[in-house]
Amino acid sequence: MPAPPDALVEALIRGIERGAPEVSALERLGDPEPRRSAGALEAAARQPDLAPHRSAWLPALLLSARPGAGADALLGLADASRRARGRPLDPEALAPLARVLGSSPFLVRLLQRHPEWSDGLAGEPPPDPAAPAADWAAIRTAKYRGLLRVAARDLAGRRMDGSLRELSDLADGCLAAALACAVHERGGEPPALFALGKLGGRELNFSSDVDLLFLYGLQPDDDELARARQVQDVVRSFKSQLEERTEEGFGYRVDLDLRPEGRAGTLANPVEAALSYYEAFGADWERQMLIRLRPISGPKAEQESFVREITPFVYRGLIDPGAIAGVREIKLRIEAERRAGGVDLEADLKEGPGGIRDVEFLVQALQLIRGGREPALRTGNVLAALAALGQSGALAEGIVASLIDAYRWLRRAEHALQMAEERQTHRFPRDARSQLELARRMGYHDGDARVARDRLLEDWTNVRAEVRRHFESLLLGTTETESGG
Repeated sequence: MPAPPDALVEALIRGIERGAPEVSALERLGDPEPRRSAGALEAAARQPDLAPHRSAWLPALLLSARPGAGADALLGLADASRRARGRPLDPEALAPLARVLGSSPFLVRLLQRHPEWSDGLAGEPPPDPAAPAADWAAIRTAKYRGLLRVAARDLAGRRMDGSLRELSDLADGCLAAALACAVHERGGEPPALFALGKLGGRELNFSSDVDLLFLYGLQPDDDELARARQVQDVVRSFKSQLEERTEEGFGYRVDLDLRPEGRAGTLANPVEAALSYYEAFGADWERQMLIRLRPISGPKAEQESFVREITPFVYRGLIDPGAIAGVREIKLRIEAERRAGGVDLEADLKEGPGGIRDVEFLVQALQLIRGGREPALRTGNVLAALAALGQSGALAEGIVASLIDAYRWLRRAEHALQMAEERQTHRFPRDARSQLELARRMGYHDGDARVARDRLLEDWTNVRAEVRRHFESLLLGTTETESGG
């Protein structure tokens, strides 16, 4: 969405158009190098292909995290497009391109390697994006081009639901292609590939591990040892190739630790062996984890069989009041372990009090209690589960609305942090400069940097307090003072 009118921004635009950008105004805007940035912005505004459209891209650039650096990058791309392709950058893409270039050094470097990817950044994503070819280089290309498009729409103010779904669909296509590559190279029949965690719930982060589970079927005449070796060979190839670092980046970080027996277990299990494990040894945390189980690729028979047979383990037929105690204990143990390890939980968007995990664990506890009798609650998607809990009467409408708003804010902050350098971070910044950059990437469009940063900090405080209040009321059964939250 276009930035609302702001007197400071409008004054800056007038100064740039006169060829005399005000350095003091750039200081108030929060640019870290106002004098150098003034020259960069003026040069970009004079560039022949950019000048006719500066009313579209200049306001977006000024309200980005790093206006001067973004101006340098935009000028470089405009010149490169004219030299290499003999034509200007797509005018429709200039505003989203300016937001991207002023927000993410990682995406700047990506566009410098692939300037043609700037085309088509405007508009909505295709309803059914084509999956990449079964080729490792094509998978990496699809991933990074997809991240660029997601970032452009995020920075334009799209609601987080769409970003989470688009990132998950992108990963689904890349992982299915990766499995096809690995099977082609290693031979044999493919196993069934399941997503867990945020990918399983179709709520993937901008930069995240993908939690996966591999299972396979056995026929009566199969050599079980040979089949096990073949599947594990495929899984090893799948994981190593996706994680390999190249000049073009990497595919995905693959986490297989949620499989039966964790790191001590085999990389892939027969469907029946996995079911037997959960029946005999399955822990409460594994019930909670399997809420987000979702098939991605591989033989349909194995996918459907495992989902059908594991459902009674996850969702018990009788109401289980112990589920709340189990989830509460897991969450408090995680917090205690992180604090003991020196983690600054008060600045942790994911695992700190009032963070993303509080919402997830609250929702999953209620799903475990009621999901056996209410199939509508059986979803790995937190936002969908919250809506279903409200419709069922398990949560009051006001609580549902509050938690949905808070979860969307937390996930937007998480994406904005990870977007800068494609790093898997959840640390809310402590320094003022980084806080302002986060505010700009999240869409705080106040021209005055102090106002934008103060609003971010106020929202961060309020969101955490609201989430923790509901978490304590529904799961902890303690007051905020007693819990130390």
